[in-house]
Amino acid sequence: MARSKLPNIDDLSITDLNDLIAKAQSLIAEKKDEAKAEFLAKMRADAAAAGLSLDELMGRGSGGRRQRSDKGVKLKPKFQGPNGETYTGRGPTPGWLKELEAKGHRRERYLVKG
Repeated sequence: MARSKLPNIDDLSITDLNDLIAKAQSLIAEKKDEAKAEFLAKMRADAAAAGLSLDELMGRGSGGRRQRSDKGVKLKPKFQGPNGETYTGRGPTPGWLKELEAKGHRRERYLVKG
């Protein structure tokens, strides 16, 4: 029967066990980083051998996500609250609209006409 490679830790103090855990976690992180670096180097080499870049294969070759065609354009308000608050419908929902919805009001009730 094969003997375990692990040391006997039954007699270690709490401090020693915590130190052992911290060292083990650090070693795990190092080994993961090494494995990741080796894997990426192999992938880059394989991609280069095929005449490609790793960025092209990962879909980052064209600069990432496409920008909105209306970026920077001032939008008209889509919703208007009872106290004149406005919301374009983009981005996080403002607090005033969240509160109204929590009270049972429907968002459509505050749509700006025209």
